[in-house]
Amino acid sequence: MLDQNGRLFEHEPYEREADLERDVVANAEQIFGSSSIYVDVKKKLKSRTNVATIPDGYVVDMADPMRPKLFVVENEIASHDLFRHIGTQLLKFVISFPDSRPSIRRFLIEAISAEPKSAEKLEEGAREAGSRNIDAYLDKAIDAGFRALVIIDEAREELHQVLQAINANISVLELREHRASDGTRLLEFDTLYDEFVEESPEVAPARRADPATREHRRKRRAKADTVIVPARPEGFERVFLGEDRWYKIRVGAGIKDQLQYIAAYQVAPISAVTHIAEIEAIRPYEDSGKYEVVFKGPAKEIGPIRIAGKAGIQGPAYVVRDELEKAQSLEEALGG
Repeated sequence: MLDQNGRLFEHEPYEREADLERDVVANAEQIFGSSSIYVDVKKKLKSRTNVATIPDGYVVDMADPMRPKLFVVENEIASHDLFRHIGTQLLKFVISFPDSRPSIRRFLIEAISAEPKSAEKLEEGAREAGSRNIDAYLDKAIDAGFRALVIIDEAREELHQVLQAINANISVLELREHRASDGTRLLEFDTLYDEFVEESPEVAPARRADPATREHRRKRRAKADTVIVPARPEGFERVFLGEDRWYKIRVGAGIKDQLQYIAAYQVAPISAVTHIAEIEAIRPYEDSGKYEVVFKGPAKEIGPIRIAGKAGIQGPAYVVRDELEKAQSLEEALGG
């Protein structure tokens, strides 16, 4: 990896889990978003059948204040035994979470209340959502269902095999460390809403690192119910129309369980969104770390909703279906 000055950075795997965890804590707002709270607290979860485990932390995600989410976090390094260590830990999370919800709320309230900035965020989210108090608001996040994040320095095929076997709502975020010859560190990481990588027509490369643009993108994605995917003619006809599915796409951890529709953007020379289908399931695609989207039925024609500028989309983009159908151009639907 080269920086803007041509300085070479080489990937350096973490030797200690504590070092990766330190970087997660230090960069939590960048990884999870400015509307999130990362609670760096280790408390035991325990089921009625005495299955116990201690997660590394929790994320309260309020990118969409009306739909707060809670993620259990496991920070790991790839050199650990992915089957025996990580797999066992994640399975214990799934089993112990339902019985641990009351205690989770208690210690989250305690930890968040002790941090003025976090407490202010939680109160603002509760106020925007119209919740009667922060306890009720946290209950809403916890009762929305089990979600977990594995933050790891290398998402190997074995990890995706483990997650497929567990078959729960668990997503992976990579955090990789790079070093230059002078010891300077550079971190490369996935984010909860993938807002660093927005392959949409309204974003020029020079704007991709702009904080205001990222925040706008994250909030749009948090409310989205539709994913738009670029499709070339052969794949569009054979798979999107012929098999009622689309596969090997990346879907952000904060988005995947709220998507209801998938729309096809046919690349040049058509350069327009032309079809939409209702989603039946989003499931892991083989051991790739990406997903397959299965439709409830054949895609229906829409629009066409054309691109106003010259640049098409190169990867998934997220919108609200009603806004997409009313838009005069794809840029308008994407808020550009």
